Amino acid sequence: MKSDIKKDKRRGFLKTIALGAVSTPLFAKDTDSNPKDDYRPQGSPHIPEFSYKNGKLTKTPGQDVILEMCHGCVTKCGIRVRLDHGKVVRCVGNPYHPLANVHHQDYKTPLVKAFSRLASQDTQEMRATVCSRGALLSKMAESKVRILSPLKRVGKRGEGKWQKISFEQLLEEVVEGGNLFGEGQVDGIRSLFSDELIDKDNPDYGTKRNQLLSFYFYDGRSEIVDRFIKQSFGTINHYSHGGICGGGFRIGSKMALNSKGFLHTKPDYENARFNLFWGTAPSNAGNPFQKQAKMLATARSNKDYSYAVIDPSVNNSVKYAASNGKWIAIKSGTDLALAMAMIRWIIENKRYATNYLIQPNLAQAKLAGEIHHSNATHLVIVEKNHPKYGQFARVNEEILVCSQSGKIQSHLINEPAKLEFKGKILLDGKKVAVKSSFLLLKESAFERSLKEYSKLCGVSLKDIIWLSDNFSKNGRKVNASVHGGMMSTLAGMTTFSILTLNTLMGTYGYKGGTIAAQVGTHNFLSGRYELGKVEGGKKPSGLNLSRSGKYYETSTEYKRKLKAGLNPYPATQPWYPISMPLINEPLSAAGFGYPYNIKVFINYMTNVVYNQAGSQESVVNVLKDTKKVPLFIGIDAFMNETNAYSDYIVPDGVNLENWALPLAPWGVLTKTSTIRYPALKARQDKDKNGESICVEHFYISVAKKLGLKGFGKNAFKDKDGKFYDLDKKEQFYARALANLAFDGKGVDDISKEDLELAPVQDALKAIESYLLPEELKKVATILSRGGRFEDTSTAYENDIIARPFSQATPAAIYYEPLGAHKHSITGEYMSGTPCYMPQLLSDGSLMDVHYPPSEWKYKVSSRKSNLQHYYTIIIEKLTAVHPHNFVRIAEDIGKKESIKTGDKVKVVTPQGEQSGIAFVTNGVVSGEISIEHGFGHDEYGARAHYIDGVKLLELDSSKAGINHNKLGLLDPTRKGSFSLADFYVGTCVRQSLPARIYKV
Repeated sequence: MKSDIKKDKRRGFLKTIALGAVSTPLFAKDTDSNPKDDYRPQGSPHIPEFSYKNGKLTKTPGQDVILEMCHGCVTKCGIRVRLDHGKVVRCVGNPYHPLANVHHQDYKTPLVKAFSRLASQDTQEMRATVCSRGALLSKMAESKVRILSPLKRVGKRGEGKWQKISFEQLLEEVVEGGNLFGEGQVDGIRSLFSDELIDKDNPDYGTKRNQLLSFYFYDGRSEIVDRFIKQSFGTINHYSHGGICGGGFRIGSKMALNSKGFLHTKPDYENARFNLFWGTAPSNAGNPFQKQAKMLATARSNKDYSYAVIDPSVNNSVKYAASNGKWIAIKSGTDLALAMAMIRWIIENKRYATNYLIQPNLAQAKLAGEIHHSNATHLVIVEKNHPKYGQFARVNEEILVCSQSGKIQSHLINEPAKLEFKGKILLDGKKVAVKSSFLLLKESAFERSLKEYSKLCGVSLKDIIWLSDNFSKNGRKVNASVHGGMMSTLAGMTTFSILTLNTLMGTYGYKGGTIAAQVGTHNFLSGRYELGKVEGGKKPSGLNLSRSGKYYETSTEYKRKLKAGLNPYPATQPWYPISMPLINEPLSAAGFGYPYNIKVFINYMTNVVYNQAGSQESVVNVLKDTKKVPLFIGIDAFMNETNAYSDYIVPDGVNLENWALPLAPWGVLTKTSTIRYPALKARQDKDKNGESICVEHFYISVAKKLGLKGFGKNAFKDKDGKFYDLDKKEQFYARALANLAFDGKGVDDISKEDLELAPVQDALKAIESYLLPEELKKVATILSRGGRFEDTSTAYENDIIARPFSQATPAAIYYEPLGAHKHSITGEYMSGTPCYMPQLLSDGSLMDVHYPPSEWKYKVSSRKSNLQHYYTIIIEKLTAVHPHNFVRIAEDIGKKESIKTGDKVKVVTPQGEQSGIAFVTNGVVSGEISIEHGFGHDEYGARAHYIDGVKLLELDSSKAGINHNKLGLLDPTRKGSFSLADFYVGTCVRQSLPARIYKV
């Protein structure tokens, strides 16, 4: 494999960049102003946190080690925070946490032993590391650009002018409304707490409560937010970041796994023989970033293991790999062609897992020695004029198959069924044409030859065969892994196709195969206390603004058109029936007024303006307009690009100042319940009662002012029916931690020795009045470990995963919820099996027709950083190491456009342009431009704001680089201004965008 870097050519350039980024004096000076030799150690090391003598570990006075949850990215690893007299001096890994280790420390191991092992040469795999973001986590708390006071805008939205106000004033104004800005009446949150319909002519829209729009970021503190939004107030418009991040692959995973939720998969690295990493970079990013990098590094030391990374841009997982790692350079947006080519080769060469695929139900699969099953043999109605076209053929709700003996029977038969069947069968007294799911897949894959697929994706025929052969010759010890790099106009279908490779090999639940991405957490919302219920609260109902999770055919609009004798297609805007709420749609939809408008927008820590491709027109113009978004409340510790347009900002705490509840990490085979408790005192202002202002306090206060159920007096019950109040967040977190500690067999009481080493006293003091005596010592145990974690030994049972996928639901070769329904715009039936499609706009027209390759010669895509997350840009030490991103371009582009490394260039797409520094490399596929995510900010210190007339919140290091999302497209086939979205599932498109590039 070629190296990504031509060393002689670029080494000097990289040195120049590095020297320019970090200006360091040649000599450090001592107190007498005498220069010291620069080759000698500079400064004084911190005193050790422990001393270890005669087999005894002793804590050093003034030193504390707290086990915590990181939030340097969305992975949320376990970390070990070292405090020196209350100041954070270091963050490293938590030895008990699965994401910080290859094999984590057993939970019952005493702290003294776990900490001692960290220095042992015999236990290198338990060194408990952290990435660079986690190592510098405390710098976010110390940042000079934090927002510490409640703010109210002065002047127009987005001008960057604010005044400090009290929390009480903010609360009164956002709840009650009024002429808040001298611009006329603004309705407050109270006005929306109503059972009155939004639109009497469209009752399916729901009540006025749905005109409260909520965006949130799940950081371990969203339970109280969810309690307010989903269980008490009852708006259906509650969105997280999936639609602009990895939503396409999550929905595609739902299709492949035939699951109700958005379950997805990961490889079992430890026992795998061959892995495909597709649209994911396990040593650059992905989730879990650090764990994946560790496991891949360990796996590739095994000579029997090999893998391939399929990506337009080379990344660290193959850049420095041994010979068992291979980069497959693919044209961006053509992954579907390669996946279909591999499916064709595997079927053509009969390399699929026949015994797995021919089992029509789980009981029969188990008789045949399988642990899972698929719907490969299930028969689908293929007669176009049949009213049930695209549905499985059923009798008495039982799907039909053709048994091996040639009989049409229920899929519940106790014998295998035929994989390839087509013919006419009797249904409701009539002959109806049907085909098996597997045959439909085969026909779809065989629509093109391998040579045609190769030409489409740019991967050689030799590499296609190499990939297919290696993937299919290693039995169940293989996996195709996908993540957010799929975000093209066909993200969902592409993911479905890639994961069908796993289905063809029957890898689900086997050692070395495909594992459920989340095993889950211990129960913390019920048990001793029922925190997951709100008695008498309003449940969300109606249609959400992204028109997701419901079929267009259920709408009043559709029925009204039919009644009028009109063709009901196209719908006014696309509907996305199998998708989660899509955060890239609601603001544009509200601005357009379909299905309805909004009155109040609350944005907790999300940042669509920065992270959504094409947001500059589709979102910013809506946020600026006070008629389209009458009241906008932002909640964050920093000024992000979205909240810069808000009316009010609620200051929030940062990672090490907060409580946080369990989040199940991806790719871990054991139950993992990471928690966080305050290691630092909150810096933000307090209300009149001395409570720190934060997201939880805001929602609790609003709920109490509105008189909502589930907050204030008698908010929840314990297991015996006794009521408890919810006036402050600690009341909730204390009971959640008690549930966590007592779940199942429960944890042991903390030992005297552990209590001496673990600085949990301050945290316990904050919650002890809300805990029973028998709960206190068990909660102390989970605080001392940074959560609750099952031991590694529980991961496997012989040759299978101890907690495999839901066995009752078959993996989908054919996905009926898609294939049995029409597209809301085209009116054509959608494909229920993986199939090749070119890049499409929402009306089904070709991307290349709207943006001809003759005019737009290149494609631009994003790549993930191993250093920078978009909100860690405020950590100056990170930007000192890596000050900005490059415009990475293929060598052929450099030659055609006379661009050399170090040149300033401008990248232009149909809706945007960005200027940056070129990096010409053979690590990007021909004709492609690759831009690293995380830079090019307009906020987070990149722009000053004026608070009470004083210039504040400016940070020079945040200004560098470019933002690839500003190159995103609008969909020209839609009315209004909407970011380009996936044809089937509606997620935002940020890959394979038509582009030009110029030397400036």
